[in-house]
Order: sequence, then structure tokens, then C-alpha cells
Amino acid sequence: MNFDQTLSKTVCGETVRYGIVRGNGSIVFLKAGAGGSIRGYGDKYLQMAYRAREKFGSTVICASNPDVPHAFIDEQIIRQVAAGSGSAAFALSFVGTSDGAYQILTLAGRFPETVRLLGINPSFVTVPGLQEKLLALPHVEKIFVYGTKDDAYDRVVPALNAMQCERFRIVIVEGADHRFTGMTEKLISLIDLLETR
Repeated sequence: MNFDQTLSKTVCGETVRYGIVRGNGSIVFLKAGAGGSIRGYGDKYLQMAYRAREKFGSTVICASNPDVPHAFIDEQIIRQVAAGSGSAAFALSFVGTSDGAYQILTLAGRFPETVRLLGINPSFVTVPGLQEKLLALPHVEKIFVYGTKDDAYDRVVPALNAMQCERFRIVIVEGADHRFTGMTEKLISLIDLLETR
């Protein structure tokens, strides 16, 4: 199992990497957590990409997450892959884990093609301005997943419940910690939440 294509860009001496699994004109952009690679521990992101292609036919872009500002490159890569798909119109879904979930929330607003956003154990729920960012995406289905053993669970889930807005839901995974330790298959299966309801 491998990517069909890999790309890399250098920003401030750091390399941002992208792994692409080719599918149809619908695109899933999967952002790793802080410092994460395109494959993820145990190839979890690559496995999520293959599952998305198998289930939805999607083209999947897995993105690393180095500690330098690089959102503009993420945006360029998405547009480049979309243009290369040969489809004038495309649907775009975003998936992010931990810090990657925060980054995709901002990035999703730059694309009118965005239809879905899936944040897995986002660590930013109590930051100022989150509700405004959620409300700024009224047409986008927003799903946040939290494990009951995540260190922030007791703090963030009540905060999220208070932020209910249109097309927003919370999914709780019993027994999962921040990294889904020992629950890799469950983590990979979360990609299924991108299915249209």
C-alpha cells in the first residue's frame, strides 16, 4: 500500500509533504496532527485514504503538519489536484486530527466546494472565535469526534454542546484516548462519517 503520487514544498527551511491516492473528482483533504507525517503512525492516514477511495471513490490528499505557517501551500495543493482531476466541479471534504482539525476549519472556509468537515479529537475547542468559524460555514456538515479518554474530553464536550449550530454534530467514541491508542481500526473507520446523510 502506497501513495499514487507524493509532492513536497519547502517553507522556512521545513518540508511540507503531500501524499495523493487517486480516485474520482470528489476530494478529501486529510491533515495530520502537529508534527505528523503523511502516513501517520502505523500508516493510519494512508489506510484512511485507501478506505475513502474504496468507500466513496474519492481522491485523497494526506498532508503533513510541520511547525511553520503553510496554509497557503495546502490551498495551492488542493487547487492543483482539483485542476488535475479534469473535473470543473468538485466536492471537497476535510479531515483533521488534533491540531490538524484546527487548521482545516480555517482552510475549509476558503473553498465554496467544501461540503463536509471532520475533526478528530480537536484540541482547540475553547479558543476564542471557534463558534464564529463554525457559523461561517452554514452549508458545511461539521462533525467533531471525541474519545471519552481524551485528556480534554470533560472540558471540551460541554463547550461544544453549548456551540450547537446548523449542520453540526458531535460523535463520542467510548474508551478512545487522544491518539486512539490500541484502536487504530476504529480511527480508520471514522472516515465513514463523511458519507452523505
